[in-house]
Amino acid sequence: MTNSRAASGTSGGDMDAGDPHRQEAVPQSERVTINLTGKAVQSLQRLQELTGYNKTDCINRALIIANEVEGMSREPGAVYWRETPDSDLMLVRFV
Repeated sequence: MTNSRAASGTSGGDMDAGDPHRQEAVPQSERVTINLTGKAVQSLQRLQELTGYNKTDCINRALIIANEVEGMSREPGAVYWRETPDSDLMLVRFV
């Protein structure tokens, strides 16, 4: 998943505001404290095992992916999942 909007925090300054490829400014990093549920702790540990990333990188990636999925699932868009290459597409709903 690539996101050209997050690719760079700099812009040329002369980009047209109506340009759909215009890059948005990326804010500076921010330190936050979070309380994770037991299920979230297990998911974080599993992500670390699967990816080899540290907790911060796993959480950062999860937030970026959650934002993209949320945006795709908004009307008129939708998110579909296929468990195997031969299985039927299933509509995914996030509640």
